[in-house]
Order: sequence, then structure tokens, then C-alpha cells
Amino acid sequence: MGMAVVLSTMPEMLERTLSEHVADGHDRCQACRDANGASAAWPCVIRGVAEEARYIRNGGLPGARHGRHHSPAS
Repeated sequence: MGMAVVLSTMPEMLERTLSEHVADGHDRCQACRDANGASAAWPCVIRGVAEEARYIRNGGLPGARHGRHHSPAS
């Protein structure tokens, strides 16, 4: 099961993630910092997962956000 699917079932965690992983005005994520204090480019990977989780929570199919569609297995 994908991380976005799991996160979509935890509304408080989802909202917290979306509120913390925001741009800092320099196209860097305010929440993602490495040991040296450098931040990740925004949108960060975690923000992307949270956006997918919000899409799923609102009724979207996993993997279908932004026009992506998974082909059924043959």
C-alpha cells in the first residue's frame, strides 16, 4: 500500500503535513532540513505525497492525480 493511501486515512496527520511542508519564499521547504540545516527544494517529496493523499481523501483514485493512469495488469 502506498504512503499516500496510508496518509489519506489519517486526516490530522495529513493536515499537519500540508501545513508544515510549505515554501519559505526561496522555493525551499520550511520543514525539510538536513543535518547541516540545508532545506529541500519545494515542493518536497513529502509535500507531493501529502497532495496525493489529499486527492485520494477527496475521492480520487490512487495514482490518477495529474492525469496519471495505471494500466490494468494483463
